[in-house]
Amino acid sequence: MYSFSKQLRLKSAEDFASVFILKKRINGNWFNIYYKKNNSNKSRLGLIISKKNHKRSNKRNYMKRIMRELFRLNQPHWSGYDIIIKTNKCFIKDNYLEIKHEFMLHTQRFLVK
Repeated sequence: MYSFSKQLRLKSAEDFASVFILKKRINGNWFNIYYKKNNSNKSRLGLIISKKNHKRSNKRNYMKRIMRELFRLNQPHWSGYDIIIKTNKCFIKDNYLEIKHEFMLHTQRFLVK
């Protein structure tokens, strides 16, 4: 139930493009969320974390792990969304509670719409 299998990932360029075409976006301090409703009952996640945020790969991988974990824990509450998270700036362990709060706040906003 709380796993993060390959079926829950946006992989192809077409998947990413279909989310960007709708232009539904929620802006935040740490990241932006792009989203669209899909035809499935499962939500899928795509991540965009560029080298402009941080040049060290271990920092970028930490950001990916945190975003995947937040998605994984909350995905059973959603039904059928394609979500792309694009980070705006680098965050570290000290910022975890802020990141979690912003993630929960923004996902509640698009679930209400």
